[in-house]
Amino acid sequence: MEKYVNEDTIVKPQLYDEFKECIICPICDSLMIEPVICLECQNTFCKKCIKEFKDKGVNCPNRCSKSNFKDVIGKNNFISKFKFKCINGCGEEIFFNNIKNHYEKCNSNNINKLKIKVLSKEQIREFIKKKILIFSI
Repeated sequence: MEKYVNEDTIVKPQLYDEFKECIICPICDSLMIEPVICLECQNTFCKKCIKEFKDKGVNCPNRCSKSNFKDVIGKNNFISKFKFKCINGCGEEIFFNNIKNHYEKCNSNNINKLKIKVLSKEQIREFIKKKILIFSI
């Protein structure tokens, strides 16, 4: 999902800038996905980032002694209100929670729209003579 969500695709960048420090994971430096909070230090992170830390034997990036994590539903709801522009060029503005579904459909629709032009042998020879290679989609 990270490839579809970045500062270049956000619909209202000024709103994003106002809340950036609250919604960016300090580990991956991206918009938090499934935010969790450390009950000891009160910092929030992506659930996936914390899982990777725990897999390395570190409970919390801030080295909390008794780090327990809890889902932050309010922050997740807040992040879900942000809209992003489709990077496939379909023109859609997608809410954060709908991004995965949109791109699954948008990619399959774009694949169906591809038209491949087959060149004749004569056309290929002509392009080779001119040292031109053209791909038409």
